[in-house]
Amino acid sequence: MWRIISCSNHSILDLRSSPARGEGPRLCVGVMEALWVEVLFATKESDGLLLYNGRFNEKHDFIAMEIINEQIQLTFSAGETQTTVSPFVLGGLSDGQWHTVDVHYYNKPVLNQAGLPQGPSDQKVVVVTVDECDSSVALRFGHMIGNYSCSAQGSQSGSKKSLDLTGPLLLGGVPKLPEDFPVRNQQFVGCMKNLRIDNQHIDMAGFIANNGTLAGCSAKRHFCSTSPCLNGGTCVNLWGSFSCDCPLGFGGPSCERVMVSPQRFLGNSLLQWANLAAASVPWHVELMFRTRQSSSTLLHISSGLQHNLTLQLRGGSVLMGLHRGEDSTLSRVEEVVVNDGAWHHLQLDIGSLGGAASLHKAVLSVDHGLYLASMEVDGKLRDSKLKTVSVGGLARPDGRIQHGFRGCVQGLRVGGALSLSQARKVNVEAGCSVPDPCGSNRCPPNSYCSDDWDSFSCTCLSGFYGNNCTDACSLNPCEHESTCSRKPTSSRGYSCDCPGSYFGHYCEKKTDLPCPRGWWGHKTCGPCSCQTENGFDSDCNKTSGACRCKDNHYRPDGGDSCLLCDCYPVGSFSRACDRVGGQCRCKAGVIGRQCDRCDNPFAEVSANGCEVIYDSCPQAIEASVWWPRTKFGLPAAAPCPRGTLGTAIRHCDEHKGWLPPDLFNCTSFSFSQLKVLSETFFRNASLLDSGHVQQTAAMLANATVHADRFYGSDVKTAYRLAQSLLQHESSQQGFNLTATQDVHFTENLVRVGSRILSADTRQHWELIQHTEGGTAVLLRHYEEYANTLAQNMRKTYLSPFTIVTPNIVISVDRLKKMNFAGAKLPRYQSLRGPRPADLETAVTLPDSVFQPPVDTRGHRHLDVFPESSLRNRSAGRKRRNPDDSQPDAIASVIIFHSLAALLPESYDPDKRSLRVPKRPVINTPVVSITVHDNDELLQHALDKPITVQFRLVTTEERSKPICVFWNHSILAGHGGWSAKGCEVVFRNSSHISCQCYHMTSFAVLMDVSRRENGEILPIKVLTWSTAGVTLGFLLLTSVFLLGLRAMQCNKTSIINNGATALFLSELIFILGINQADNPFVCTVIAILLHFFYLCSFSWLFLEGLHVYRMISELRDINYGPMRFYYLIGWGVPAFITGLAVGLDPEGYGNPDFCWLSLYDTLIWSFAGPIAMVMSMNVFLYVLSSRASCSLRHRSMEKKEARVSGLKTAGGVLFLVSVTCFLALLSVNSDMIMFHYLFAGFNCVQGPFVFFFRIVFNKDARKAMKFCCSGKRPDHMIKSKSSGYNCSTNYMDGRLYHVPFGDSSVSLNGTMQSGKSQQSYVPFVLRDDGLSTSQAHIALNDHASLFHETKEHLDDHDSDSDSDLSLEDDQSGSYASTHSSDSEDEEGPVPPEECWENLASSVAKRPHDNSVNKMYWPADYAAALSDSEHAAGDRLRTESLTNQESIHGRETRPPLDDATTVLLPSLPHFNSHHPHRGILKKKQLSPIVERNGLNRIHNELSESSPGAASPRGSSSSDGRAGPTKPDRLNGLALSIKAGTVDGDSSGSDSHCFTSM
Repeated sequence: MWRIISCSNHSILDLRSSPARGEGPRLCVGVMEALWVEVLFATKESDGLLLYNGRFNEKHDFIAMEIINEQIQLTFSAGETQTTVSPFVLGGLSDGQWHTVDVHYYNKPVLNQAGLPQGPSDQKVVVVTVDECDSSVALRFGHMIGNYSCSAQGSQSGSKKSLDLTGPLLLGGVPKLPEDFPVRNQQFVGCMKNLRIDNQHIDMAGFIANNGTLAGCSAKRHFCSTSPCLNGGTCVNLWGSFSCDCPLGFGGPSCERVMVSPQRFLGNSLLQWANLAAASVPWHVELMFRTRQSSSTLLHISSGLQHNLTLQLRGGSVLMGLHRGEDSTLSRVEEVVVNDGAWHHLQLDIGSLGGAASLHKAVLSVDHGLYLASMEVDGKLRDSKLKTVSVGGLARPDGRIQHGFRGCVQGLRVGGALSLSQARKVNVEAGCSVPDPCGSNRCPPNSYCSDDWDSFSCTCLSGFYGNNCTDACSLNPCEHESTCSRKPTSSRGYSCDCPGSYFGHYCEKKTDLPCPRGWWGHKTCGPCSCQTENGFDSDCNKTSGACRCKDNHYRPDGGDSCLLCDCYPVGSFSRACDRVGGQCRCKAGVIGRQCDRCDNPFAEVSANGCEVIYDSCPQAIEASVWWPRTKFGLPAAAPCPRGTLGTAIRHCDEHKGWLPPDLFNCTSFSFSQLKVLSETFFRNASLLDSGHVQQTAAMLANATVHADRFYGSDVKTAYRLAQSLLQHESSQQGFNLTATQDVHFTENLVRVGSRILSADTRQHWELIQHTEGGTAVLLRHYEEYANTLAQNMRKTYLSPFTIVTPNIVISVDRLKKMNFAGAKLPRYQSLRGPRPADLETAVTLPDSVFQPPVDTRGHRHLDVFPESSLRNRSAGRKRRNPDDSQPDAIASVIIFHSLAALLPESYDPDKRSLRVPKRPVINTPVVSITVHDNDELLQHALDKPITVQFRLVTTEERSKPICVFWNHSILAGHGGWSAKGCEVVFRNSSHISCQCYHMTSFAVLMDVSRRENGEILPIKVLTWSTAGVTLGFLLLTSVFLLGLRAMQCNKTSIINNGATALFLSELIFILGINQADNPFVCTVIAILLHFFYLCSFSWLFLEGLHVYRMISELRDINYGPMRFYYLIGWGVPAFITGLAVGLDPEGYGNPDFCWLSLYDTLIWSFAGPIAMVMSMNVFLYVLSSRASCSLRHRSMEKKEARVSGLKTAGGVLFLVSVTCFLALLSVNSDMIMFHYLFAGFNCVQGPFVFFFRIVFNKDARKAMKFCCSGKRPDHMIKSKSSGYNCSTNYMDGRLYHVPFGDSSVSLNGTMQSGKSQQSYVPFVLRDDGLSTSQAHIALNDHASLFHETKEHLDDHDSDSDSDLSLEDDQSGSYASTHSSDSEDEEGPVPPEECWENLASSVAKRPHDNSVNKMYWPADYAAALSDSEHAAGDRLRTESLTNQESIHGRETRPPLDDATTVLLPSLPHFNSHHPHRGILKKKQLSPIVERNGLNRIHNELSESSPGAASPRGSSSSDGRAGPTKPDRLNGLALSIKAGTVDGDSSGSDSHCFTSM
């Protein structure tokens, strides 16, 4: 940059070549010559003189450049007339910014008939251009496109054909001129620089006279370099100062003050305070505002003495007025315009001037004192009392706001801060948010909109001009028939393609004699300065001298060299490529920059394009290697890329094509000799001596530092050599160390490690570590070498040192043990050479590091040390006498910045010491620290921990930090990360501090997640609320099921147990899922969650099984012991959970949450049983539905039988399964969607169970009615009556079941029974044709349908447990299988007598022979058709009664409409064919049923028609036995047939099974 001159007043800059002569150079414009003048300036003044050249009278030529009303104006004269040229720039040029003015003067030539110039004409032209304006567009098309007049042209005619500027060139001012001189300004206040005349820089320090100019431009220095803005403010350089663009709510020169209560005013808004405290001098009023409004009332204060103080905006300026009655005083700040949308600070202070007159002065400050205005005010303000303070306008009596303010105000103070709660508010909005003015696409196409706060501005893109952003090429500013083309990289957005003999921006210049190759310029040629070694052509542009690339080269955007196109000749049309992108012109189907690839992996580039190869992988290029065509399944071998040795391998796959190439065996030229040395030393380490070590280290450092790229063999060679060198040096002592002989040896080793441990070698290390130790071994060797140096530092007189490389920093330092107060290492502040980029990662040693504990037994941190450290602890302590200790200790610190990502992902298998996160990553450098005291490594337990401070590598998506160290002794000596003895003590967004009680290599393990510890439930309020809803409803369900005695049965118990298990699992989940800080508690919670969730699904399975049994089995299974159910419901989950805990107890809980992880194999102990339960339940539901449909065809009802509770059970299973699955996903995933889904389903789960189990269940409502009324339901009354007042329902040791499926027929009475086999009646009663008739079936002693010999009384079923262990059945009736979900409300059924007594009474009565026969379903329907009566409303079973009194009861007349059927005794079907296990409950086969029917008919035909004897009949097999007189030998059934409109539930002893 050229020297800058600051000119003020009569500043003169006289540029003359011979100062002694006293006259300046004569600047004459000769024939056909042109004058170019260019200068940069900056000013805040609206008027000034920039340049004057000529004499100081009106008779000679001159040229003057001025600023008039913030616009450039050029005046020139050739001695006859004066011409003024003035371009116009919107907004003006007096804004304190740098602006460029370009003046071009020339004489138009006289052209002959051939169009050739013959000399200058008398017409002189001046073109003035401002700020990189496109002069051709502005001059030729500015009037057409509008708003583009940044360039102006003026001409002057006269007899003189040249401009004679004989006189000094003056900058910034002129001496005293005549009054009528055509120059309006004689001075300039501002800065100038970069003065150029005829494209040559003028040294502005070469003046011969100076009047007050100063070097430099203090008003334009970089004030923001010190970052003065606080609280997030943005610094903006201004003229002579800076401004802080403060965020909302802050203000002050540096955004240091809090501006309270920002408010937005809409033009009809008002804030008003009344009855404020008395104001005393000095007054103080302060506020900040921003607006686009030019005129309004900002603040109005009225006092008791008719004083009114007003702050107004008038014409964009601030106006202060004080009015008292008709008198008023005004003061205006005119230097600044405040309606620019920026925040401005106003402060008004009224204070006493002193003296006897008691005068006061009001001072108005704008923008913290940059602009001031003052005036004298009345001294009576001292005792005035404020009445009102109005902000934003004046309130008129009609409520309207006068002179309303539109903008924002904050930080209002009148003496002190005003409270908004006491103000009257009218249309005031909190904050300062305005609509986006660019949201409605107000700008024309080819432009972008700028949000200027409550305003907008449109800026045309490059190459578009005017109000409508017209394309310049559509106007065609190019001359001489040249072509305009769009070119975004050009400064003007377009370029003119000139014909052969023309050049220039617009092709306006013609080349007469062009410069030769390698030269450029017009009239005068100069050499091109193009670097051909970088791919540039030796020839350059003839106009600008710009260099261009050679043929078949391209220059990337922003690059400083040209690259070879290198187009593949087979796949491209030519060797040329795009000049910028380098893209070659490819043939059809060929892709790639060099046209060397096909988009099909099985296609090959050929002369005709891409051709598919069907039996091989095609010839292709990858990794700079051409791979030959290769058959499927075979590997291909090719020479390594250029500059390397070896063979590269690539496999050809039949399905995927070419697999990624393997270049691991490639060796760079610089590593070829080192590879031989590596193999030699690897075979025989004894060849290493001091000379070989020094030479090898130097060669290795040179090869690694200068390598641009590492191949796998390079890294392996360097690793083996570094390992050999470090291992050799670690075994040396004293002056045998090579570091004592070669000062660069240690530095070379560190630089080698830094290069091969860089992040770009990770893929090579992964392959190396498959067969060798790799980075973990290298870490141990560097630690051992540093220990060796520290141990021998005193013996060898080595000095402390710190070596800084990009990836490794090693520091070995001395510590003064006397009064040791701790130390922070490395000591970055004392470094003299290069400093690392990370200066925060360091180790702080405690003051007690050299003081071992007196008694280490029971030390709380002794167990955290590696075994190798513990073995040598005591030995090191006894080594020498304490009096022989040295005054200094040696500490070594190594910081590996890139090692963490290269180490194997190995972790301590003891999960109690390290709970590895789900996606673990080491997010800090690895810091190794050791301390040597008395030449021995300190290995004792530390009383105070060391503190390691880390700077995080990545701050985004990293959470749950764990301080870890690399333990070389675990995992069979391979090493891994462990966390014993370390803890996190500090953390912020970029740093973490750890404290550890031992010294080794430390780092911080983190999880790739945004979720921190304790944030397992990010929407905690919603999750807790939904869980509370579910827990409440589940608790209500359990209370209702336990409290309603009328619903007590096996199915109710199953549902209650399932609800209890689900309640406990939900409760434990919501209370303990985030207790991950305590590992033991977390493990217990995870185990309990596993157990109770399995119990929930187990009871859901039992519910489905129970429903199926109720439908498929003929006996009533709703009563009886539930030992089998409890064994499955609670025992099986306990067994599975116990087995899982025994196999993997550490799999329960993790650092994130206290449950099972989806990424652990233990999850299958949870998911497997649940999947099995779901599949078995679906299978059971299908079987139940089919069984129900099958029973419907054998039912006596016409209405379809409903499946008992299947829909509700299926719905509960679905909700519980989905909720459990979403709970697992929500805690195992970071997606917030899973948490919302879990909360939603969890909220539905509990209410669904309660409403469908209790509220919508009709039997539950009945039970609640009985509970509220104090009555017992019928089935409970009958069960009790039958159990105590009636004889047993056994007959000859036989329990009777009627196989009517789901019909409405049941046996009244529920009696206790022992184990027995069952007789089945192989027929089905149907209600076809039955309306009101009743059928009575009586079984007497001689013709008993259900008859068993007495020898079966003591029989026991040996495999009754296979029938789910319901051996103590409480009912003699079969299970009711129809749903009560839709039962109609029924009144209580009157109690009936026990059917055994009634049957006995009937057996004593004589009966007519006509009724002593059996009706089958079809015959029975026909028989009843003749005696039908009015239809009843139910179908149920009654006991026939005798007409005489039974057990003291009165006789009961027989029913008139009853048809009595007497059945003879039924032979024992199962005496020879017993049914055991599962088959004992099944229906008989058709053959057995047919044989049974024949025997029934035989016995019916042999039965006598006389009265039935109550005693003594023999059984069907001929064996007789004594019978008791009150023994029941017959059974009477009364079947009432009625309408079947309602749902039949004839069994009075059933459980409410519709839940």
